Amino acid sequence: MENEDGTTVKAERAARKEAKRQAKAAKQAKREESRLQRALTCDERPHVKMAASLAADVYFGHFPQVRDAMQEVQEEEQQQQPEQEAAAVDEKALGPASTSLCGLTLREFSLSLLPPWANLKALNLSHNELSELPGIENLTALSELDICRNNFRSLPSPLRKLPHLAKLNASRNNLRPNAAFFVLLLQSPGLPSLQDLDITFNKKCFTQALADMLQAELPTVALRITVTYPSPPGAYVGDAACDRDPTLLRSQLEPYTTLQLRSRLVETFGFDVDSTFGGSVGAPHEGESCATPPARKDLMECLLESYAKVLPGGTTRKLVRLLGTSVEPSVCTGLMSELRDWSSRYEEHQERPMISAEKYMILRSPPEFEAKISAGSRTATRAEKKYGANQSLWAAAQAALATVDQAFADTFTGLAVTQGFRGSPHIDTTNIGPFYGLSLGDFADGTGGVQVELDAMTVCEVNTKERLGKIDGRFPHWVAPYEEGCERFSLIYYQTEGEVVPKTVAAFGDVLRGE
Repeated sequence: MENEDGTTVKAERAARKEAKRQAKAAKQAKREESRLQRALTCDERPHVKMAASLAADVYFGHFPQVRDAMQEVQEEEQQQQPEQEAAAVDEKALGPASTSLCGLTLREFSLSLLPPWANLKALNLSHNELSELPGIENLTALSELDICRNNFRSLPSPLRKLPHLAKLNASRNNLRPNAAFFVLLLQSPGLPSLQDLDITFNKKCFTQALADMLQAELPTVALRITVTYPSPPGAYVGDAACDRDPTLLRSQLEPYTTLQLRSRLVETFGFDVDSTFGGSVGAPHEGESCATPPARKDLMECLLESYAKVLPGGTTRKLVRLLGTSVEPSVCTGLMSELRDWSSRYEEHQERPMISAEKYMILRSPPEFEAKISAGSRTATRAEKKYGANQSLWAAAQAALATVDQAFADTFTGLAVTQGFRGSPHIDTTNIGPFYGLSLGDFADGTGGVQVELDAMTVCEVNTKERLGKIDGRFPHWVAPYEEGCERFSLIYYQTEGEVVPKTVAAFGDVLRGE
């Protein structure tokens, strides 16, 4: 059927349907426009503003006619506003004063994640997986930065280029009080505007000594730090591995977490689970509440008292010995030459100050840093440079390991090169399996090996002099005593990437005897 003008009824219906669809879309667009405008202009919460801004970019990208119409309306409104309101609009064009990228599981940070907001004063990057902040120095107006709950092992060095940074929240990361940490905070110019610093719940920043030192050096800064072992004057000093006397039982137990100490009381000494995990360590008195777990120091004291009741002399656990696998003398000679050359190149080099050693360097395998270099990692670039300067040492060390375990020589990802390593009971928290240790020098054979906790009542000493010993560093371990003044180099081959190897035994090989 046709109308007088020649159009069909079907065509009319389609036109009416399209008109209704367009009208409905226009209403939806108007509602969405109003919603986004309210979020961008009325809601002061940074994360809402950020979400609305990103949504607006997408929305107006799909509806250019709405965007253009909005721009025309905004231009008309600006022309009609008083001069002071126009000035406020100009300031707003610089961008919001605060924004948030919280909880987005970001592994890499880039300024492209943010619009070009020259006025940004507060930035929330918490609850991500970041370890570096490339380009952060360009946000020169920034005064507040929240990087809590990320993977930072050190405070980003570009922060010293932020002249107005007054508040820094770096809680719940993997910060370490190493040289870079102290340089950033304490070496002039440091963070000149810093007023508030939160480094709570960084398990390597937990000592009273560190808290006292930072407070003394930064008297105008409100410092927050979690101290898990206070160490008042005259008390046991065991906060850092380098401070621990490895001959003391307490030092050997310090690497364990508080939860592991509680478990030791339950599993080894038969304490009641309820009383150990809440209230007093011993059996609770009638009516006593068990809601509050005991402090770490109370758990440690109870554990030491329990050991004292069952150990000979009250403090010394059974010691057994194990020999590593011998390395050919010619290989050891060549490797010793490389180690002495390395030592002469680095007069003062300590990459792990929490460990007692004259020199300590970590070399990474090429497969580990090459992939990260392509992603722009500056840490990987530094690892490549250090590997290139010590490539002959790496090759000699790898050849020595290949004489004992070719498969591990092909797959280890890290090599710790040390001189004068002593004591330092600790646990390797980033290793995915056992490591190999080799030591060289003029110290006496049978001394200076690696001691590791075999079980709750037994310590095993692995002889690593010109021998490769296989040890699981995820158990507490330390260097056995050797004569002062003797030369001792060590190589530790380990893995931090790949498939995790389940924990089984602490030392591998046949035990020789017990003491």
